[in-house]
Amino acid sequence: MSPLINAGYNFSMSAPIARTIHGAFGEILQGYTLGPSGFEHFLFTAPVEELRCRARLQRTGNAPATALTVSPADRVKALRAYELLGTDLRQPAHGGTIEIDSNIPVAKGHASSTADILATALLCVAEAYPDTPEPVAHALALSVARRLEYGDYLLHPGVAACAQRSQTLLATYETDLRWTIVGVDEGGFVRTEEFHREVPEDAGKARVYEQLFAELDAALRADDGAAAARIATHSAELHNDRLPKKSLEDLQGLKEEFGALGICVAHSGTLAGLIFSRHDGEHDERVAQCRRALDDLGYTGSTYTLKEAKRP
Repeated sequence: MSPLINAGYNFSMSAPIARTIHGAFGEILQGYTLGPSGFEHFLFTAPVEELRCRARLQRTGNAPATALTVSPADRVKALRAYELLGTDLRQPAHGGTIEIDSNIPVAKGHASSTADILATALLCVAEAYPDTPEPVAHALALSVARRLEYGDYLLHPGVAACAQRSQTLLATYETDLRWTIVGVDEGGFVRTEEFHREVPEDAGKARVYEQLFAELDAALRADDGAAAARIATHSAELHNDRLPKKSLEDLQGLKEEFGALGICVAHSGTLAGLIFSRHDGEHDERVAQCRRALDDLGYTGSTYTLKEAKRP
């Protein structure tokens, strides 16, 4: 028997395993609280159906003769995630290419790098131990993700609250909000960790954010989409002194004109958008009118669907 097989290496040439993670449209709420150990940053995710990252490993042979690479070549965090977790799991980090198939724009606030990392880490677990229970696979993926970046918790199929800097899950929600977000990208790029290193915390804001956390948690548990959207708007406005959105004033006007429920932004990104609900019988007309109005103002609007974990 080959010594590589004795060492636990498996270079099967069967169909490659793939794992998929969805991106997000900014955050419903992002902020921080002040506790005994200092400021603790949190966010409520806004995953969307239209954005997704799929990772798969294409082996190049039956021996570790070549280095592991990633395609596209700039997805270095995904490659590093596989290498780090592969070492932990004794999975070889060579002999193939990690293929990242993603339509998530980078450095905009869509959680692109977090999706890359988590999809690749889940892939590594599946390659090493195919029968790993999902909660264990998620824990292993997060163990490497938090070593590489601040990020969203994207492993729940719907909205989740998490401690941002450790990607620790705080709460998950099963909802039927049926939100549509008509969003704009203001252009440019924001690097999340660089941005957070430059943003000072404020004890007064921490008290406000603590209250908003409690209110949004209650709204999501009650399936109150209107209340949740109002909190998202408050979060966008509260954060605007740190990362101003030049579209915010226009979006506030359009919100009133077309009856949007609220405004959602990327708190460390370039995105801002209006929240509508498909529970509204005039949803389609409102969304179409809003998109035409955005075009008239010189914006290019895109439409996103909030990804939800449905209640039984």
